Amino acid sequence: MRTTIRRALLGSVLMGSVTAAPMALAAEETIQIKGELLFSSLPALVDHQGPLSQPLTFTATVVQDPEQAVPAGFFSLGADYLNAAQALRMEITGPDGDVLYDRTVDVDDLPVAADVDALSWFLFSSDAQGSDEPAGSALWAIISASEEQFIRREITLGQSIFNRNLGGLAEITAGVSSLFTDTSGYPVLAEGNYNYTFLYYDNTIDNITGAGDMGMVQGYATRVSYGGDDADADGIADDADSCPASDTRSTVVFDWNDSGVTNYAFANGCTLSDEFARCNTAANCTMKLINQLNDDGSISLEEANVLRNASQVGYHSHRPR
Repeated sequence: MRTTIRRALLGSVLMGSVTAAPMALAAEETIQIKGELLFSSLPALVDHQGPLSQPLTFTATVVQDPEQAVPAGFFSLGADYLNAAQALRMEITGPDGDVLYDRTVDVDDLPVAADVDALSWFLFSSDAQGSDEPAGSALWAIISASEEQFIRREITLGQSIFNRNLGGLAEITAGVSSLFTDTSGYPVLAEGNYNYTFLYYDNTIDNITGAGDMGMVQGYATRVSYGGDDADADGIADDADSCPASDTRSTVVFDWNDSGVTNYAFANGCTLSDEFARCNTAANCTMKLINQLNDDGSISLEEANVLRNASQVGYHSHRPR
């Protein structure tokens, strides 16, 4: 179940299915970080190396489960945990809007025999001040070693905790007094728009062939949010939502005629009303969709009959005066 939800949050929801699904996301939560990159040494970005004359834009996604967090005590600064980080994704877009880089590492997709460390590390309070980062720092890393492949991916806000080369960029903590709103338990980040030092690191090696690459991109995060951007507040981030501006009324309404049938929400981010809206009042499309929904068990036979009648009245009869 968690794997299905996680992939949806990372933008991999497959369209074409309208099977109803619960919208609850268990204990997992998604952090979305957006901003600009000004330095790159990622081999995959062959045309964008060193200091960048034109910034690249990025969206970094962290899926974590604080309930799975186990205090690690590896380091003498801040608070560090194992097991909380579940998946990391980094998407980089060029000046023309083309996606130049898009990689995801998900602990559920790693080989069963792999030695996996999922690390989250936070600096705050006196520890952060001692590291010249008074507003705090956060790092998430997933490291996997198997016979076939070695993977290490890191996403960092604030100080480069592992002392990565900053490419000549100044560290910035502008527009936020503290990176965290709550550190009484597993730390909670401050959401909002601000400029904050950002770093992404990727080291991937094929242990069979010896081929691999290692590099990083650096710049500044300009927005941090939980759950990603969700314009219709349906619990699915816009970049994974097939209907980011859903009709969220409680019942299905055909033009002026309220059917009274529940406006179900589906796993792809669309509602039942959204699916009918695609038909653009065409009767044959509407009837075909109703039959499909009934056949796959998304609606009952009674609901199907009510929807057939309500659509005919609402779309093809005069509104009563």
